[in-house]
Amino acid sequence: MSETEKTRHITSKFCSGNGIDLGSGGDPVVPWAIQFDATRVAHLSYNPVQWEGDIFKPLPFRERSLDFVYASHSLEDAADWEPILIEWCRVIKPGGFLIIQVPDKERFRAVVAAGQPDNLAHKHESYPGELTKYINKIGGFSVIMDRFEPENDYNILAIFKKI
Repeated sequence: MSETEKTRHITSKFCSGNGIDLGSGGDPVVPWAIQFDATRVAHLSYNPVQWEGDIFKPLPFRERSLDFVYASHSLEDAADWEPILIEWCRVIKPGGFLIIQVPDKERFRAVVAAGQPDNLAHKHESYPGELTKYINKIGGFSVIMDRFEPENDYNILAIFKKI
């Protein structure tokens, strides 16, 4: 089960209209999400719009043009989150949503110690509330949630609404 699948019952209701799934890996949060990955995903069972490129660079969308930006387990592969989050926030319309899942550092390290394979691409694992600190610094968003989800997992799910 993908990390997206674990929380889709929560996140999909924030993904209406036009939006993007950054780093979807072929499992978009909703079927109509534009998938943006480092490489095209050939094993898809349907034909959504796909973009190929670096999700940590400027996005090919106008300011305030998307209803949602979703990123599950991709942000932790970047060391410096602030410029990336500023860019992702730039493309969200007022009333739109930023939905992010990242691993909690302590909980992820515990499952790795228990035998789960490590992810050597991680450059910045998180803690609950850290994403809220970044978004509050950027400004213009209200916090919907920033918590462990599911409770017994290592996922932090954060949802922000653009004011």
